Amino acid sequence: MMGEEVLKRDQVWFVEKDTSGASELYPLSDFKPRKGENAERRYLRGSYGAVPFLDVDDFVSAAKGEQ
Repeated sequence: MMGEEVLKRDQVWFVEKDTSGASELYPLSDFKPRKGENAERRYLRGSYGAVPFLDVDDFVSAAKGEQ
């Protein structure tokens, strides 16, 4: 799948909570990335917002299947 588009831009949605706890839902298609631009990399850099906050220890425990 290297370089292939797995999901179309209108199939990817983000949700972001504001400081009051309200959630906003918006699609990737609201953004206009350049053709061939790596959407995953832009997401992880925060270009689209909705970047997950992960506690590293919780993530490692979950990856190992620990409770």
